[in-house]
Parts: sequence; structure tokens; C-alpha cells
Amino acid sequence: MTFDTRAFVTSCLSTAKVILFTVIPYFLLAELLVYFEIMPLIAQFFTPFTTLLNLPPEAALALASGVFLNLYAAIAFAAPLGLSVYDWTILGLFLGVLHSIPVESAIMKKLGIDWIKSISFRLVMAFVVLIPLLVIPAEVLFDNPNKVANALYQVSSTTPTNFVDFLELKLYESILLSIEIILLVSLVILVVTLIKGLQILQKFDHHLGTIMALITGVLIGITYGAGVLLKEAKYMTKQQIASVCYFLMVAHAIIEDTLLFVFFGADIVLLISIRLFFATLVFLGLTLYYKTQST
Repeated sequence: MTFDTRAFVTSCLSTAKVILFTVIPYFLLAELLVYFEIMPLIAQFFTPFTTLLNLPPEAALALASGVFLNLYAAIAFAAPLGLSVYDWTILGLFLGVLHSIPVESAIMKKLGIDWIKSISFRLVMAFVVLIPLLVIPAEVLFDNPNKVANALYQVSSTTPTNFVDFLELKLYESILLSIEIILLVSLVILVVTLIKGLQILQKFDHHLGTIMALITGVLIGITYGAGVLLKEAKYMTKQQIASVCYFLMVAHAIIEDTLLFVFFGADIVLLISIRLFFATLVFLGLTLYYKTQST
């Protein structure tokens, strides 16, 4: 096994920068919207959508920021809302499939899946993966679905006496949350770096390109695994590329994305098993379809 220390440190620093510049401002914005009682007004416009997802209306900004920006922004907006274990699991499943649309759709385009197809597919599948949680009674899936999730990060019980105190307190909370997310993500990067350093993976034959693309995407994600995906695409047929891409649009970055929501109380078993189940169905369905087309 080889360990690329420089790559690990570089990845940690660049990711930490993204987290700090995303979580702190969006967390503060969410708190200000609550403080000035603007959040309920915004939530009214999204009530039909959040009702469809069985989420509180206040989660609308977390959904929107996750879809169009990234999961760190979604976490920043959702953290102050006091969501339940059930809410965080719903949020984790939906955004696990449908997030960072501009960036990841551009990567899909390079791999041969056009914008309309990739965005439409991910939007549909974001709702499909929620079917088990929306159909099966929450009491069957969770011990206590309405329990307010508790992360390592804790909202202070101190009540600010003025606006300046409020800002200072929320700035402190946002920095604390950012540090804890950075530590969590750095641990994930460490694990991924160790996996990438395994000799068996460094010596794989390009005939295993499909398998490597799947493993890389599932572990690292579409954005960070783009380099490997694009490299291995040279040794894959169009049908193999399509099968891998559609699989990964449902289940990618299964470690980092999952732990971000588990950190706040989401059910890890449901997040992983449901996404992998539907992703596998998609992959097998496409494989069968291409086989029938070729005969």
C-alpha cells in the first residue's frame, strides 16, 4: 500500500476551505431569516413541495441550496431547524440523489449523458428512493422517528439579549459546526486515500474499467471521482458508460454524503441500503435492455 500524503493534505485543505466558506455564511443567513421571522414567509411558497416530501416547510432552503449548490450549504440551512431523525433521513435520501446539479450534470455531459437526461433522471429518482419512507409507516422503520436529532454540534441554550450577542453566538456555532464537518470529511478523505493506495487497485487491468468506475464513483463521488471516470471511459463501451453513469446518479459518494446526514441523526442503514438497492435495479435494468437491443 502507498499513501499519498501530499494528495491527502491538499484534499483536506481544499475541502476545508469549501466547507468554511459555505457553512458559515449560509448558517448565519438561516439564523438571520429565523431571527427576523422571514423564514416562515419564504416557507409558505414551498409548502406544496415540502409537503410532498413530508418535510417541514422551513426545510425548503436546505433543499434548494443542496440541489443547486452543494450538501454543505444544505446542511448549513438545515442545522438550525431542529429537524427530527425522520426528517434528516428524508433530506439525506433526496439530496443524496439530487445535489450539486450544475457541476455534476456538466461531468455527466462529458461522459455522454446530456443535461436534460441527467437532470430529469435524477429528479425522478430523488422521489423514487423516498417511496419506502413515504409508504412504510415511520414507526416501523425508526425506533423514534419524531426524536429531534442530536449531532456532536449542539445549539447553545443561551438566550442572546441583543442583536450583537445573537450574531456572536451564531458565528461561534457556525464555526464549531464547520470544524466538526471538516474533521468528519477529513476522516472520509483519509479512508478514500488509503483505498486508492491499495496495490491491487493500482495494478488493475483496464478490462475492469467498469468495475473501477463504479467503485470510484460510489466511494468518492461524481465530482471528486471525475478524473477516474473520464479516464476509464476510454476503455468502456457507450452502453457500459451509460450504465455506470445512471447507477452513480442514484448512488455515489456513499461514504461522505451519508455520514454528513448521519452526523445529524439520519439512519445510516436506510440511507445506504435504499440508494444502493435502486441504483442496482437501474444498472441491471439498463444492462438487460442493452443485451436485448444487441440480439
